[in-house]
Amino acid sequence: MTIKTVLIRGVGVPLIVGTLLIGGCGTPGTQPTEKITHAELAIKRAQDSKAQELAPVALRRAEDNLQKAKAAQKNGDYEQAIRFAEQALADAELAEAEAESEMARQAAQELRESVDALREEVNR
Repeated sequence: MTIKTVLIRGVGVPLIVGTLLIGGCGTPGTQPTEKITHAELAIKRAQDSKAQELAPVALRRAEDNLQKAKAAQKNGDYEQAIRFAEQALADAELAEAEAESEMARQAAQELRESVDALREEVNR
């Protein structure tokens, strides 16, 4: 083995692995800005999918949890802020899914009504 190989394997690899492990771990007190941003975007998507009228309970919960996340972040309780932001994200995704499901149900109902009307027309 050459000195270069020994250095790379003996020092370089553990140093790189250690750096990656330390850098990849969230340290306590890390600000939850990214999670709050993701929750805000998810709430916007839910609002765009008509969740305000079709899934108001889940959307309201998402908005409430987002406000709690922002308040916890402002108070320096980053772990709590992260938990509220993650819950806001989940609630917003649920609201969006509920709204899309309701729109699909309504579209299917309209299609059934159209088919029934056509059948009546054919049978006359």
